[in-house]
Amino acid sequence: MTDCKGCSATVHVSSEEIAQLFGETLRIRNVKLTTEEEYDRRMSVCQSCEAYQFGTTCRHCGCLMAVKAKLAAAHCPAPQGSKW
Repeated sequence: MTDCKGCSATVHVSSEEIAQLFGETLRIRNVKLTTEEEYDRRMSVCQSCEAYQFGTTCRHCGCLMAVKAKLAAAHCPAPQGSKW
């Protein structure tokens, strides 16, 4: 198993920190968001994926998936092809 691009096993991000980062993203750019249903579907796929680490991060791209899954233009970075 390869390591996450941007993390180590000692890295953990709280729900509050994720919410703060997401708020910063929205303030900086005018981004289109997914519906809550699509967000929930994407996160369900992530949570069942072996590359989802620490309950927050994708091993393939190093992204916080609770943020990335909300962005309408984002895609799953799985090397074999997007799962969502």
